[in-house]
Amino acid sequence: MIMEEDVRRRICLALDVDNLDLAKELVEESSEYVGVYKIGKELFVSEGTSSIKIPQSYDRDVFLDLKFHDIPNTVEGASKALVKHKIKMFTIHSMGGKEMIQAAVRGVNSGVKKYGDIRPNILGVTVLTSHDEKSLKDILIDKPLDSTLVQYAKIASENGCDGIVCSPNDINLIRSNICEDMIYVTPGVRLRDDKVSDQKRICTPEEAIVKGSSVIVVGRSILNSDNRTEILKRIYNEVEKGLKASK
Repeated sequence: MIMEEDVRRRICLALDVDNLDLAKELVEESSEYVGVYKIGKELFVSEGTSSIKIPQSYDRDVFLDLKFHDIPNTVEGASKALVKHKIKMFTIHSMGGKEMIQAAVRGVNSGVKKYGDIRPNILGVTVLTSHDEKSLKDILIDKPLDSTLVQYAKIASENGCDGIVCSPNDINLIRSNICEDMIYVTPGVRLRDDKVSDQKRICTPEEAIVKGSSVIVVGRSILNSDNRTEILKRIYNEVEKGLKASK
């Protein structure tokens, strides 16, 4: 039997807005269907750590998506500091390399000792879903997309990341090339009749769950809708179907 909480914890709503009032409105409207809320650069830069408290006030988890990518010492300090905010997970760029990833792990472990025992999961970003083979060449990555994905996933898994951020379409490839049991957080999820926009490697919510996604990240499908509750119900139902099909 699939419980409501089992479905909710697989759904993450991206709070890609620029003010606390709208963020609160979205959380209040969606918390029946959503278990995790992603706070990215737009809301965090606009409103700071106050944005983290909104989902937490509804007893929902926070995914802080700032994609740390800097020298190891800076990433270590930032990773330590964010532990105090009791978030569920956060992102770093796998292309930052093993020393940076290891520094993030040290930072989190130090933060747990200093601020308490809630340890956030570190997610390594592989290749952004806005990239394809052609756009990788534009940034001087000449290796095939699949090889690049696997290499970044290996760097993340071998150096302490708890999970991977990737397209749902990439999960099987990554799983077949790394040994560790990882969390798979997948953006690039759209309902079938949505506009694709700038994300090139996408799946429906049901497809993503069947492919092995631990958490799907949905934003524009909900934010751009005139009937957000109806879209939330559709996403919830698709995730539920995907979980049943995966059993």
